[in-house]
Amino acid sequence: MEAISPLDDRYYEELRDYASSVSERAFVGYRFRVEVLYLDFLIDLLSKVGITEPLTQREREALLSLRFNDSDYARFKELEGELGHDVKALEYLIREKLGNVGLGRVAHLTHLGLTSEDVNNLALGVLVRVAVYGHLVPELMGLLNSLIRLINNYSSTPILGRTHGQPATPTTFGKEIAYHAYRVCYWLRDLVSVKLQGKVSGATGSMASFSMISRDVDWIDELNSFVARLGFEPAVTTTQILPPDSLTRILTSIGLMAQALINLAQDMWIYNMLGYVHVRGRPIGSSTMPHKVNPVDLENAEGNLKLGSSILMEISRHLQVSRLQRDLSDSTIKRNIGLGIGHIILGVRRLNNVLGSIEVDVESMGKDLNNHWEVLSEAVQVRLRVLGMVDAYERTLKGLRGSRMSRDDYLRVLKELGVNDNLLIELSPSNYTGYAAQIALNCIKYCSDAISLARSRYQEELDTLKSLGFL
Repeated sequence: MEAISPLDDRYYEELRDYASSVSERAFVGYRFRVEVLYLDFLIDLLSKVGITEPLTQREREALLSLRFNDSDYARFKELEGELGHDVKALEYLIREKLGNVGLGRVAHLTHLGLTSEDVNNLALGVLVRVAVYGHLVPELMGLLNSLIRLINNYSSTPILGRTHGQPATPTTFGKEIAYHAYRVCYWLRDLVSVKLQGKVSGATGSMASFSMISRDVDWIDELNSFVARLGFEPAVTTTQILPPDSLTRILTSIGLMAQALINLAQDMWIYNMLGYVHVRGRPIGSSTMPHKVNPVDLENAEGNLKLGSSILMEISRHLQVSRLQRDLSDSTIKRNIGLGIGHIILGVRRLNNVLGSIEVDVESMGKDLNNHWEVLSEAVQVRLRVLGMVDAYERTLKGLRGSRMSRDDYLRVLKELGVNDNLLIELSPSNYTGYAAQIALNCIKYCSDAISLARSRYQEELDTLKSLGFL
C-alpha cells in the first residue's frame, strides 16, 4: 500500500520473480555470497604460504553452505543502523554466522584486504547478469518467436506501404514485421556478446593492502583468477571503482533495444488504427464510450519501454564519469538498474501479449491497397526508362502525381502515355511487392541464429551462477 514504484504495487504480481532477483535484499545476498566465496579463496591461498591452516573438508562444506536468509537481512539492517556502513555490517554478520557453524577461527579473515567496492562491483555484476539472463533474455526470445510466427504466416501478404504517412510502394506485412525482428536480433546479439568486467584491487586500484598480507603471493594473477572464476573478465587497471564501460555498454544496448521495440509498438498501434490488425488481449475500453476496445497493452508497452530506456540511458551516461579515484554519486544511481530493466521486461511482456493474440485482417489490407493504384508510379517510370523513354519520370509525374487512382484510372494513364507493355498492363498493387517475401523469410534464419546464440549464453550464464551459489 505504501510502495513508491508501480513495479512494487500495480505490476508486482507480473514481476514477482524478477523483483526477488533484483531487490535490495537480493543485492545484499549477492554481496554476502561474494564475501563467502572470497573467504574460501583467501583461506586456500594463504594456507599454501603458511599463514593459516587449510579448511578441512567438513569446514569447507560448512563455509560454502552458508546462505543469506530473511533473518540475516533483518540482522544486517540492524548492524547497518549501528555502524552506518552497509558492507561493514555485512562483514560483522558473516563473522557471527561463521561462529555459529564452528568456523570462528577464520572469522578474522572475512573481508581481509578488500575495499567495499571490491565486493559491490562483483555483486552488482551478478545482479545484472541475473536480470539479463535470468529474466530479460528469455522474454526477448519469446518475443522473437512471436515475430517469427508472424513473418512465416504473412511473408507474402501484400500491404500498402506508407512513407511520410502517405501511400507508397507496396510491401508485405511479413517483411515489415521482419524489419522489427531484425532490429531486436541486432541488439540481442550485441547484448549477449558483452562480458561484464570485475575487479578486486583495493582502495585505489593498486592492490596495496594485499602486499601487507603476504609478499609470497602473485596477487595480481591470483585476484584476477578469482574474478574470472566468478564469470567476469578481470579489468586490467582500475581506480577504487571498476571501469564502467562494460556495464554501461550492456545498459546502453538494453536501452537502445527498448527504443527499437517502441518503434514496433507504435507501428502495430498504427496498423490497429488502420484496421490491418485487431488487437484482442485485455478488453479495456472507455469509461464513457462502450463501443471501444483500446489497444492498452501496446500503449502500456510503449510507456514502460520509454521509461525503462530513459532510466538505463541516464544511468549509463552518469556512470561514465567518476572524480579521481572514487566518488559516491554512482552508488544511489546503480540501485535503479533493476528498476530500469524491470520496466523494459514489463514492456516486452505486454508487447508479446499483443503479438500472440492479434488478428491480422488480410481482407482489410487488400481493400486499402486496391484503392491506391497510384502507388505503381515508381514501377511505371522505371519500366518506361528501361524501354528508352527519356522523360519517363516527368511524364509519369504529370499523369499520376497527387492522385488517388483506381485500376481504370491507372490503365487510362498508361494509354495516355502510349504504353503497350504487358508487364505494366498486368501489374497491380498486390503483385508489385518485389522480393519482400524472400527478404522476410531470409530474416527468419538471421533471427533463429540470434536466438540460438542467446540461448547458449543464457545457459552458460545460468550454469555459472548456479554453480557459484548465486541462484
